[in-house]
Amino acid sequence: MKCPECGCEIKEGHLYCERCGMEIRMVPDFEPEIENSITETLSTVAEEIEDKGEETGQGKKAERKTEKAREKREKREEKKKKAASIIANMVKNWLMLTLAIFIALVVAVVCVAVFVYHRYSVPYQLEQARICAEIPDYEGAIEYLERARHLKSDDVNIVLLESGYYYKMGEKQKAVDILLALADREVLTYEEKETVYENVIGIYDEQGRYEDINALLESCGDEGITNHFQQYMARVPEFGYESGSYDEVIVLRLSSNTAGSIYYTTDGSEPEEKRSQLYTAPLFLESGEYQIAAVFVNEYGIRSETARNWYVINLTTPEPPEIPLTSGNYKLPTMIEVFVPQGGTVYYTTDGTNPSIYSQEYTGPIPMPLGKSNFKFATISQDGVSSDIISRSFDFSLETQITTDKAIANVMQALYNRQVLTDLQGHSHGVVGKYVFKYDTIVEIPNLGYYYVLNEYVEDESGNQTRTERLYAVEVYTGAPNRLIYDEKGQMGLISLQ
Repeated sequence: MKCPECGCEIKEGHLYCERCGMEIRMVPDFEPEIENSITETLSTVAEEIEDKGEETGQGKKAERKTEKAREKREKREEKKKKAASIIANMVKNWLMLTLAIFIALVVAVVCVAVFVYHRYSVPYQLEQARICAEIPDYEGAIEYLERARHLKSDDVNIVLLESGYYYKMGEKQKAVDILLALADREVLTYEEKETVYENVIGIYDEQGRYEDINALLESCGDEGITNHFQQYMARVPEFGYESGSYDEVIVLRLSSNTAGSIYYTTDGSEPEEKRSQLYTAPLFLESGEYQIAAVFVNEYGIRSETARNWYVINLTTPEPPEIPLTSGNYKLPTMIEVFVPQGGTVYYTTDGTNPSIYSQEYTGPIPMPLGKSNFKFATISQDGVSSDIISRSFDFSLETQITTDKAIANVMQALYNRQVLTDLQGHSHGVVGKYVFKYDTIVEIPNLGYYYVLNEYVEDESGNQTRTERLYAVEVYTGAPNRLIYDEKGQMGLISLQ
């Protein structure tokens, strides 16, 4: 016998292999599967032997045997089918139970998800607030927005929407309060802060609470916001010059941050809207001491604090101009002559205001105008210092039947006769509009006498007048019309229109 483990020859009577020590079993191990296989094989062999015997010996017995075998096979098949059916039913029941459990879990998860969404979803709260507002149910809408605000406290749009609903409910102060609380947050962007202030100021403006707007902006601390809404603020006026002593005339300008009015005093007293001077043009500060106090009142009636500056102007006052011609009545054309002091310039006015460097400069004798006139003359130095003002009043009338209106009519008639004009209203060929003539002054032409000088204008359909280069002269006593011309030397000449 050989060892089944190593193949070494085992001596007869030995129970162990001398090479590997393997125990030699004389009786094989029992294995159920092998036994069943052997049993089944022996049964099959027995049946075959029996079947063969019956075939050779007994035909009827063979048929019965065949029938028995067939019945056995059918029974086995039936048992297999029953077993398969039982297994299928078990699998089916297991699948159905698993599906039911899965569906139950899905439903539970969906329910939990819906609950969580309804409870903790900002979009859901906003949508419900919108639905409530459409009813309208602003209180319900605000409740949803409160939940949304607790879930997302940094969302500016939620607060703005809530403020809007409070506003629609008529609770405007509540709308303002939650906006102001939002404005104090440092996390806001500039655009968000601007929107918040715009909403608050809009409510205050509607209520006429302009003092509150001014106070709100003053405490804002954001220059961008205050500049954006500065029309509501009343800041102190700004001075063009700092306080101090100056050796020149100061043209002092006062300015404000937005539309409104500036009231001022020059003696340091408190400016008042009804009793103080309204600032309309720069202040000319000449020799002397000035204490300027100014206050700004914006278009909403908000008054600023008072701004104050002081100035000391140390300048030499120039000599006043000399006017030989005295005030009085005049019957003949007269030239007004002025003697200008050395180192100064003479300016004059005829409207009653005091002369300044912005007034008409005296450059030569002035023809006395017809009717009553009032002249004011002053010498102004290079430093802008004005002398004392010299005044003259004249009443000039001519003893003639030819008035300025008659002189104009004579010129138009002469041009009509020459077919320059197509009618006496001033229309002409190729001219859009019409010609208009205006009296300018009276001049004396040497060796020819006194003449009214007329300027010519073209007036369009809108009434706008453009002056032409043509001048006309009408003799003051006869009314004879002429063209007025100047030669190369600047001497006046006439071209008769008759």
